[in-house]
Amino acid sequence: MTTLSRTSSPRPRPDAPAGADAGAPHASARSSWVPELHGLRGLALALVVLFHLFGHGRVSGGVDVFLVVSGYLATATLLRRAERRALDPVAYWGRTFVRLAPPALVVLAATALLMVLTAPENTWLQTLREIFATATYWVNWEMISGQLAYGAAGPGTSPVQHFWSLSVQAQFFVVWPLLILLVAAAVRRTRVPVHTALTVVTAGATVWSFVFAAQLAAADQAVAYFHSGARFWELGAGALAFLLGRWVRVPGPVRPVLAWAGLALVVACGFVLDGGALFPGPLALWPVLGTLFVMFGSGGGDASDSPTRLMRFLGWRPLTWIADRSYSLYIWHWPLLIAYLNLRDRTQIGIRGAVLILTVAVLLAWVTDLTVARGAQAFRDRRGDRPALVAAVLAVTLVAVPTATWVNAAERQQAADLAALSAPVPSERYPGALALTEGATPAEAEVRPAPVVAAEDVPESQVEPGCVQGHGREMPNGIEVLTCDIHAPAAPTRTVVMVGASHVMQWVPAFERIAQENDWHLVLVAKQGCRMQDPATEVQGFPSCLPWNEDLVGVLDGIAPDAVVVDGTETGVATGVAERILPGQLAAWQKLDAQGVPVLALRDNMRFPTNPVDCVAEHGADGDCGRARDEILGAPDPLTTTPGVPDSLVPVDLNDALCTADECPAVVGNVLVYRDDDHISATYVRTVTGYLDGLLHRDAPWLF
Repeated sequence: MTTLSRTSSPRPRPDAPAGADAGAPHASARSSWVPELHGLRGLALALVVLFHLFGHGRVSGGVDVFLVVSGYLATATLLRRAERRALDPVAYWGRTFVRLAPPALVVLAATALLMVLTAPENTWLQTLREIFATATYWVNWEMISGQLAYGAAGPGTSPVQHFWSLSVQAQFFVVWPLLILLVAAAVRRTRVPVHTALTVVTAGATVWSFVFAAQLAAADQAVAYFHSGARFWELGAGALAFLLGRWVRVPGPVRPVLAWAGLALVVACGFVLDGGALFPGPLALWPVLGTLFVMFGSGGGDASDSPTRLMRFLGWRPLTWIADRSYSLYIWHWPLLIAYLNLRDRTQIGIRGAVLILTVAVLLAWVTDLTVARGAQAFRDRRGDRPALVAAVLAVTLVAVPTATWVNAAERQQAADLAALSAPVPSERYPGALALTEGATPAEAEVRPAPVVAAEDVPESQVEPGCVQGHGREMPNGIEVLTCDIHAPAAPTRTVVMVGASHVMQWVPAFERIAQENDWHLVLVAKQGCRMQDPATEVQGFPSCLPWNEDLVGVLDGIAPDAVVVDGTETGVATGVAERILPGQLAAWQKLDAQGVPVLALRDNMRFPTNPVDCVAEHGADGDCGRARDEILGAPDPLTTTPGVPDSLVPVDLNDALCTADECPAVVGNVLVYRDDDHISATYVRTVTGYLDGLLHRDAPWLF
């Protein structure tokens, strides 16, 4: 997030965020200080915070405004210095990161403390990974590698999720001066001005990024949201606004209309668009164009060219006060919100809570600016840019090294805890599902798996390289149908293929034991987020699910299975949402039936609005962490009543091994049933083996 400075002195104000070099001499008519942009930034920050606090985390488009403004200001500063052959990237980084790093590190330290005080212990490791990535400015990539989607505020939401945009900007601040330096060096012996060459390069990179963002958002929007390459076009748009501003002058009568239209677009964006689900695809043009309209309609910092009423509004003292503290307010408000939700054990915040958090965030932002930010700026004023960069790097190191050490130790302990899960289950102390299906009564024992490792308690096949296809972010390569032999005896009695997504994969440990006992050839054909559907229908899921299902037909023909195990129904999270079977699933089952291939369809399990593992970590095995069964799993089973289900289909409903008649508990027989909000832990699945074996002997005896 970039801050502007009012002063024309070589020393910017202490409360100016990085990227604005107020001391740069004017190389064009467009001023370093653009009051409209300063006020617009304050308005955008207000929208971000208000939508987060009072709109349950909804995206307002304000961050997109910040990206455009950052691109504008950074380019203005760097190009002017490059044209004077005075561009020093190291000095620029010193000016930038001495402003960005100290307040961020204070907030990260406070976030770690709030995590320990309010968050379940099983979330600490991932949060500390993200804090380390935030301190070193690559948390957006950590979000991608952790397969995290941008989510509304809730107890399970990352407390540093909002830092993704600051990481994108920091990466831009590192790379952009080097690129400008390269462009300047390339044209030094030609008659091509640096400004012209940079405009061409920036335009090309911005167009490429926009096309890339559109394609990636269509293939995997969750990845695109955090991806630096998919976000560059917004920074590039701001850079182009400055570069083209030397040539483009909007006629006077048009400027007020353009500026006010831009302001209206910025304000309306969050009310009209769900940016968390749509950006940075083409619809992100809404806030970006709004910002550009204000830039070109404002007169570029020339007060005589600016619409008077717009100047008056964007110069309104509350807006400029917010703008002066926008960086600190932005980084404080989100971890306070998540800590509050954790502390109160709520999924949403009320009006009084929102007002409380806003008040505390404003107070902390003011104190942070008054002490940390101004202290860092004073150090830079005394020592200079290069020592300031060294100090910023040292400060980052002081936070990053202890965090990395803790993460490393926690990961070693997690590995040991996971290794302990190899002990046989069910057992006398850990009967798991046998407590429901056979009335086993275990002695008191610690829950297995421990909540801190539950998320990693997945079938081995799910993490084995080359065994499971990803969601589709690998498009077009993500469409390949992968086959994985789970059990392959020399002389199999039957060939059974398990096809589908994670709710099929989770049952592999139980089917594997049955396959071993009966000499089945058990094959897994799985793709994250993709159910088996007839490609001739409207295939639902990720875009890559269609070509994957098209190729799946030939793969199954080549295997010639005796039975196919598939996802059956799909439950919802909200109470009253009907359990459903996708039309494409029905069509696929009918085609298999016509070929004489029996289908075993797994009824879906309970889904939770929040992670029950967090509840167990906080309240223990006896905590009220379950959910009423009839909220989601009604009677009868849709697999037995839905028109079009083939008569040969075998419904496999394992919920009696997961739930009592009234409740689906989080812990059964000392075993944690779930590893997240909707997947069964591999340890518990192994305890369901006997129950599954009985169902198959009863309903599919021809398999044995």
